[in-house]
Amino acid sequence: MRIDNVTADRVLSPESPEELAAIFRDESGSIAPVGGGTQLEAGNPLRQVEIAVETARLNRVTEYVASDLTIHVQAGVRWTDLAETLAEQGQMLALDPWVPPGATIGGIVATNAQGALRAVGTLRDWIIGMQVVHADGRVSRTGGRVVKNVSGYDLAKLYTGSMGSLAVISEVSFKLRAAWESTATAELRLDDAHAGAAMIDAIRRGPTEPIALVWCGPENRIAVRFGEHPSAVAWQMDQLPAADWKRFDRESESVVWEAVRSHYEQMPGTVARVAVLPAAVAGVIERFRPSHWLVHGTIGTAMMTIDPEVVRGLRAEFPSVLERAPIDVRERIPWFGVGPTDYDLMRKMKDAFDPDHRLNPGRHVDGEPGGQPET
Repeated sequence: MRIDNVTADRVLSPESPEELAAIFRDESGSIAPVGGGTQLEAGNPLRQVEIAVETARLNRVTEYVASDLTIHVQAGVRWTDLAETLAEQGQMLALDPWVPPGATIGGIVATNAQGALRAVGTLRDWIIGMQVVHADGRVSRTGGRVVKNVSGYDLAKLYTGSMGSLAVISEVSFKLRAAWESTATAELRLDDAHAGAAMIDAIRRGPTEPIALVWCGPENRIAVRFGEHPSAVAWQMDQLPAADWKRFDRESESVVWEAVRSHYEQMPGTVARVAVLPAAVAGVIERFRPSHWLVHGTIGTAMMTIDPEVVRGLRAEFPSVLERAPIDVRERIPWFGVGPTDYDLMRKMKDAFDPDHRLNPGRHVDGEPGGQPET
């Protein structure tokens, strides 16, 4: 198996957390965890790997208590299978990560993958507990298996997005919610970026509470989605700013969100993810002139296709990470681009959780050049 520019000597596929832990205890050398293999280009380039450990066979739902709105799944369970299981009970995990169908829960959590449903919480908000295997083969659990728990430090938030560099996720416990009784979507295309930004601002300041609101450019397409009781959805649709909206009900709205997903997947070149106040997004778009963008209108996060050399200037003013980039860019431009203080903190965590730097060496901030601010 080849990951970035390195090839694993061996590929192992454990069938249980116990087998996974035994591999860590019995084998030597660096280890790269692999789920569905859909996000292997996320993060800084992998420096070395002796063993690739596939988690796809850890694919059991270990417990599902529908009455408690909780589910516990192993890391190799595919996202599409989990969504189908919950739908059968009229429940959902209110996330829609932009990942291919083969993506696994472990990979989604390890990379903190997100989607359009950002207005109802992020991935970290839905995780109540986690089981992980450490580099020395120890197995530990953080959080709990019920929604209300106070069992120590919430290390699950630390492991989420750590890209398998601190420990390898073997099981995740989620809190759930009832599926929306009704949903509907409205879509609008505008003439230019100024009109697009103005419409996003008008919706954000209005009386509605969208569960998803995105602005796709350069075509300046706005998509807004509501989910609630049918009367509440209908009322919110009627409260949208006056414009030539196209309306889609629950049976037809998937075409809109598949188009949004396609827009995200086809954003070319180097894509940066920028954290900015919603009111400031238009100014960032105008100033850095991305060729393509996708903005979460309710929270301001923007994903933009830009020249790699512009990333340094962007980071000088706004918290920014790479969302997607070719290997030659990732070899030159740090994925996270953290400054010295953040670098020191994250490096100390890496040293504490993985003293020998066996897990995904170089993938996280340990692969960046000393955390020096970019100029």
